[in-house]
Amino acid sequence: MSTKRRAYLTEMKTQLTLAVPALLAQIAMISMGFVDMVMTGRVGAVDMAAVALAGSLWVPLVLFGQGLLLAVTPCVAQLRGAGSMRSGEHMQGVGHVMRQGIWMALFISVPLILIVYLVSFHLADMGVEGALGLMTGQYLRAIIWGAPAYLLFVALRCGMEGMALMRPAMFAGFMGLLINIPCNYILIFGKLGLPALGGPGTGVATAIVYWVMFLTMVVYVCRHTYLRELMTWRVWEVPVWATLKKLAGIGFPGALAMLFEVTLFAAVALLIAPLGAIQVAGHQVALNFSSLLFMVPLSIGTAATIRTGFALGRKSVEAVRVASRSSWLLACMAACFTALVTILWRHQIAAVYNNDPVVLGLASHLLLFAATYQITDAVQVVSVGILRGYNDTRAILCVTLISYWVFALPVGYTLGRTHLWGDPLGPQGFWTAFIVGVSIAAVLLVIRVRVLERRLLSGFDRIRVKEIGEAARREFVPAEDLAKMIAR
Repeated sequence: MSTKRRAYLTEMKTQLTLAVPALLAQIAMISMGFVDMVMTGRVGAVDMAAVALAGSLWVPLVLFGQGLLLAVTPCVAQLRGAGSMRSGEHMQGVGHVMRQGIWMALFISVPLILIVYLVSFHLADMGVEGALGLMTGQYLRAIIWGAPAYLLFVALRCGMEGMALMRPAMFAGFMGLLINIPCNYILIFGKLGLPALGGPGTGVATAIVYWVMFLTMVVYVCRHTYLRELMTWRVWEVPVWATLKKLAGIGFPGALAMLFEVTLFAAVALLIAPLGAIQVAGHQVALNFSSLLFMVPLSIGTAATIRTGFALGRKSVEAVRVASRSSWLLACMAACFTALVTILWRHQIAAVYNNDPVVLGLASHLLLFAATYQITDAVQVVSVGILRGYNDTRAILCVTLISYWVFALPVGYTLGRTHLWGDPLGPQGFWTAFIVGVSIAAVLLVIRVRVLERRLLSGFDRIRVKEIGEAARREFVPAEDLAKMIAR
């Protein structure tokens, strides 16, 4: 076996050890939402609708906060690659970023709580009235008590992922799932002498689960030697605005990109709604299942962020290239498998969601579209992960806006709702646009990764090792500073 092939196999194995726990953690989080919907559905349609509506308001906002904190992962990975764990002096670089990430989570939670709290009292102005509006508001006012805990959990998770510690988040996720089920049962149906809260009880249970997940991570920190030294109170500093500004500068474009992507699918759902319940139901079945499949390349993308950041910290161009190509290869292999499963069992998959023959026919047809873009979707999400490793989140934002909002949404609307290209195609037109948008994103993101690789290849030899080492000790090396060093 050649040395190059051995390097790729070793890298793929390493990425799998990172991606699998990340995938299991994602599955645990998704399962909580599934449990919430199933258990509230047993109470009544209004309760179930309130939980779904509240989630559509809560999730984009909390995802934006989560997107800001994702900057912690590549920064810690870069420091770790630069040798920051080899001595107490260097270790404080990682600790500094992680501690400032905690401060950042606390700061983000304040406006998040205020926004959600105000929205909960103005649902009638948004057209949500009666019992549905009342329950939705109660759910939102309950879940905001868990906002600080969730963001703190994300901050710790991102720091640990930068150190290639993936299992803590997985354990915390499954711990949250185990607590979620009995909490829902007690609070929704009023057991152990407590009043039956119905749908809003799910909000209370979710807030409790967030605190359990955060405390699980705290326990892990206390039991881990390195983490305990990094997070101990004797080294804790006040907010360092220069570091927070750099983290926010890296995280903000990525957070906006996540928000724009989420709102795109919400906009498509609104555009399909006037076409009728059958069209909406078939679209939602295909979208929900494709979202589940998306967790696989997303987890590989997380591993790509960690490994790319680590390789950049080591200042190894070859390691950067091996990391990116290994993650692309892994993602494409996984995508071929999920696409094949979707094509072969699309009718059975659709039947799990609905038993209406018309809905089944439409959903199984749309699942063919979902299978079509599995590979390009895998390539684009892994490329996003690689660019996060470079701290190049501005490129992610630009590509998201161009591919989804400039191309996909207008194409979907004209194909699905207008006679511009012939008879309106309905949901099929929007799913055709998804394929177009994802393909454009994949091509643009791969080009961006290759451009960054060429810059590294031409400039890494001219970087003074001492210069980067000093920068790493102070804080971390964002992409902009790295580019300046290369340009000298």
